[in-house]
Amino acid sequence: MTQRKSRGEDSGSPGGEDAQDRALQGEAPLRQTRVLIADPIDLARQGLCGLLAAQRDLEVVASCRTIDDAVFESVARSPDVVLIGYGFAEQERLEVVRRISRNRPSQPVIVVSDRPDLDAFLASVRVGVRGYLGGNVDAAALAEAVRTLSSGGCTIEPSILGDLLAYLSRISASSGWVTNSPDKSSALGRLSRREREVLRLMAQGMGNKEIASALGITPGTTKTHLRHIFRKLHVSDRTGAVLAALEIDPQRLLPAA
Repeated sequence: MTQRKSRGEDSGSPGGEDAQDRALQGEAPLRQTRVLIADPIDLARQGLCGLLAAQRDLEVVASCRTIDDAVFESVARSPDVVLIGYGFAEQERLEVVRRISRNRPSQPVIVVSDRPDLDAFLASVRVGVRGYLGGNVDAAALAEAVRTLSSGGCTIEPSILGDLLAYLSRISASSGWVTNSPDKSSALGRLSRREREVLRLMAQGMGNKEIASALGITPGTTKTHLRHIFRKLHVSDRTGAVLAALEIDPQRLLPAA
C-alpha cells in the first residue's frame, strides 16, 4: 500500500517548516518541487525519500510501494515530478509510466535503472519518460535531475550517451535526419578546441571528474568549459549540448574506432 502521510509515514521533507521559517524572517518563500517516489523495496524507497527530503527546495509528497498506489497518488497529489526506483523490473517500470501518463499526459517522470542500457532507455522514452538515470547516481545529481525535469528539461544517464550517439548517427545516415545548416555549423565552430574536447568526452558518457582527469584540468575548469558550451550552443544542460552537436556533425562526437 502507499505510505501516505495520513497513514503514518511522513515523507520527512522539511519544506513546510522551512517555508514558515523563511516567512517569519521576511524572506521570499522558496519554491517547492513536489515529488512522488515509487519503489517496491522499502530500504531503497526510504533512501530516495531521505536523499530528496534533505534538499530545501524539494518536497516528497508521496512514497509508494506498488504500481497501483503510484498511479493513484499521481492523480491525488499532482506531483511536479514522479521518480520510479530501480526496485521495479523493467516491464513494471514501463507499465507504471504508461498508466501515469494515461491520466497525466504531461507528467514528468524519472526512471532509475539498476542496469541502464540503450534499449531500456529507448523503451522508456517511448512511454513518456523524460529522465533516465543509473542506480549509482549520487544525491546531488539526483536532486538536480528532479529540478531539471520540473523546469521542463530532460536528463540522461551519462554512461549510455556514447551508445545513443552511435544509434542516432546510424539513423541520420540512413534517413537524412541531420540538417547541417550554416547557422548550426557556425554554432559548433564557435567552440574552442578545448571545449570541443570536453564535448566529445561528455558525449562518451564521462562525468566532470573523468573529463578533468582525461584532459589534465581541474573539475572547476571543466564546469567553466561546460557553461561556455551551453551558452554557445543555446542549450541548458549536458544532454541538450550533446544532442545539438550530434545534429550538427555526429561524426565529430563519436568515439574513435
